[in-house]
Amino acid sequence: MGYPALQEAPIERIFGYERSAAHPGYQFQPFVQTPSMDPDPTIDFRQGETIYENRRLLEWVRFWKTFTVTTFFAAPYFYLFETYAADGLPSLSWQSDNFGWWQIPQQFQDGGGWNLKDHRYCDDHEYMTMQYGAKRALFRPIHAWYVACTAILLQYMNLDYVTRMYYNKDKDIVFVYKPQGIWLEGEFIYEMHHLEQMTPFMSTAIKDLSMQKDDGIVTVTCMATHQQNKFYQEDKYWNMDLKKEFMNNTRNLWKGNYSNARGGNIFTFEAPLTDMEKIQVSNPLVIGATRF
Repeated sequence: MGYPALQEAPIERIFGYERSAAHPGYQFQPFVQTPSMDPDPTIDFRQGETIYENRRLLEWVRFWKTFTVTTFFAAPYFYLFETYAADGLPSLSWQSDNFGWWQIPQQFQDGGGWNLKDHRYCDDHEYMTMQYGAKRALFRPIHAWYVACTAILLQYMNLDYVTRMYYNKDKDIVFVYKPQGIWLEGEFIYEMHHLEQMTPFMSTAIKDLSMQKDDGIVTVTCMATHQQNKFYQEDKYWNMDLKKEFMNNTRNLWKGNYSNARGGNIFTFEAPLTDMEKIQVSNPLVIGATRF
């Protein structure tokens, strides 16, 4: 797939940002071979069979983002617009007339006692009363930062859920589509041998993992980029001819962990004896035992 991270971006040149991986002093060193930035020419990027598809997920992500914008963003953003349009936050009298039911005495407001009740904003800013000074120095930047944090929240509400995934012709790379940014859908390309379903830190948590449920969620991690991809387990989203193959290829860290209870395995697994094991057991007293 190459190493495009070694290429210097135009924005880095404009601002003079020297990223170590893209710096010539890092790439061109004696006795050091710099990998190619371009993919191997033998890689086949033609689209193959579809493995997974869940188009409703993109609609739900956009719905929750719209709900979040309506609840936490629209009203504050309107208030911010009013703030900057009039060079200051609305006066307390205006807030009381439009949003409240109690009034702060005029002498404690901007230009108190100057008969500014009908004015939406005070015009005596040159006096810089304590009330107006606090609003301008504290509440305006706090509110602007709140709106910025809400915009960042919308970008991270995608939660790595996958909407579509398909192989290439050689089945050595996969093309994954996930919600990206605030409203768009982005394409990510991964090499199959980099994808892995990570084992849990606590072996006792295996029975409680979401991946053990038929309608649970499977998390596949790219070991090269450390990006996660989340898939729903339900069969209706999968190409059943390829699901088992994909799962087996991404569970390399799990293979052999249950084969020998005393041979250095990571996990132990308890289950009732199968019918074949019951037949093989000669002692009838241990037919109901469990195997490890």
